[in-house]
Amino acid sequence: MSYRVSSQNLVAIPVYVKHNISFQENSPSGRFDVTVGPKQNMGKTVESIVLTVHMPKVVLNMNLTLTQGTYTFDPVTKVLNWDIGKISPQKLPCLKGTISLQTGVLKPEENPSLNIDFKIQQSAISGLKVNRLDMYGEKYKPFKGVKYLTKAGKFQVRT
Repeated sequence: MSYRVSSQNLVAIPVYVKHNISFQENSPSGRFDVTVGPKQNMGKTVESIVLTVHMPKVVLNMNLTLTQGTYTFDPVTKVLNWDIGKISPQKLPCLKGTISLQTGVLKPEENPSLNIDFKIQQSAISGLKVNRLDMYGEKYKPFKGVKYLTKAGKFQVRT
């Protein structure tokens, strides 16, 4: 099966990201503040949320606190991974703290982009629906139902 979704059927991304990533001029530190939340209440839970940030090369380390999930920062590859899981609307997941930079180097010219992966069970965000399935040459009667799953492709937030 193959299908194409036209640009007229575009659906809004179901999560939003509030971000504040800043590097001070002539200072070996910076600030990192990111909050993720559900954009609209579709009746479905956004789950398996993972936020990945490729930090600039001048970043030495990050000292962060979070309200939900777990995070890791690899000082060699400069990659921050935040595994959020499911979003609870009562308390939005937040990751914030300080960034340690190399001394004596210029601050990064641009902020990093945020890559987000997520899943939504029993939902087709494309709007695609299966009305009928015909099977020929089978002796058994198939189970009637369709299992929908939305997975994020390349979803990127530029800061």
